[in-house]
Amino acid sequence: MKQIIISLAVLLSISLKSQNLYVAWETTFDTPAEVAGWQFIDGNNNSNTWNVGPHVVRQSSTNVYTEVAPNFVLRHTAYIPNVTGSPANLKPGYENDVEDWAISPQIDLSAYSGEITLAAMIGRVITYNTTSASNNTYKDIFVYVSTPSKPVPSVSDFQAIRANIVAAYATNPNALPPRLNITNADYIAASNALFAQATADLSQYAGQKIFIGFWTNRNYSGGIGFDQLPFLNTNSSLSFQIDEMQIFATQQLTLSTLEANPKSTVTIYPNPVTDVLYLKEMTKASVLIYNAAGQLVLNQTVNNGQVNVSTLPKGIYMLSISADGKSYTTKFIKK
Repeated sequence: MKQIIISLAVLLSISLKSQNLYVAWETTFDTPAEVAGWQFIDGNNNSNTWNVGPHVVRQSSTNVYTEVAPNFVLRHTAYIPNVTGSPANLKPGYENDVEDWAISPQIDLSAYSGEITLAAMIGRVITYNTTSASNNTYKDIFVYVSTPSKPVPSVSDFQAIRANIVAAYATNPNALPPRLNITNADYIAASNALFAQATADLSQYAGQKIFIGFWTNRNYSGGIGFDQLPFLNTNSSLSFQIDEMQIFATQQLTLSTLEANPKSTVTIYPNPVTDVLYLKEMTKASVLIYNAAGQLVLNQTVNNGQVNVSTLPKGIYMLSISADGKSYTTKFIKK
């Protein structure tokens, strides 16, 4: 079952201080229309590159990698499904998958401002308990962003962006692109689910039309240091899989063709939040919070207009509030 993130419809009008979240873009890769426009580049021509296919996991009893549901994820994996043993279950030439790219269609953020957040459901590749250090599922992938100087940027444009970042990093360690980072602790906090949520800040691209690119930075043969910044090896498990993605914004500049949602008239702050979420001009209320998978993770009555969310894992959440006979629905980001 796909971990569908419940979309939040947009208010009829907003102010610059509004804390509602707006869905600027989303994809689940479930339909041909959602896959259309993506570019998949096989940089070393070894027939192993980014594609859309079933989630790949390692079975605990057989140590064999198999394809399981969900059936449509964005993935880059070095494994040959249902083949026993290593290196037999590794695709030829996977050691040099350093120029494999997945490049999105154009994403229009011209109507959005404020904080822009990319949220992605990242899959792990083992089916058994991840609490063991030997089953570490740390993953870290850079999100390269190109603004369109031409209708569709090519892989060379993204390579140039990466080269510029590498050059800048030599003198400025903060010169890094946004990145989706997820750790073993995130999966444990998500009750060892096969997918957990990672976020990346794209606020610098507010108001622009952009393309995002994921680069597979795996190379074991040359001692190039791809396990170090500014490259950083994305995964010791040789697989990176994304079930779905959305981009959220805290401010919408124009109505465009979006529909109004009169239910979402409550103001919350701060958003994103670290510890305590405040309900403006609201003291006593019943609060329900749902995670990205649609699971109820918090159910409480608040009497001081404050909701303690410090124990929630980082991610995007749906907040449902009942007060004075009225219902309100909005979203927030837990940092």
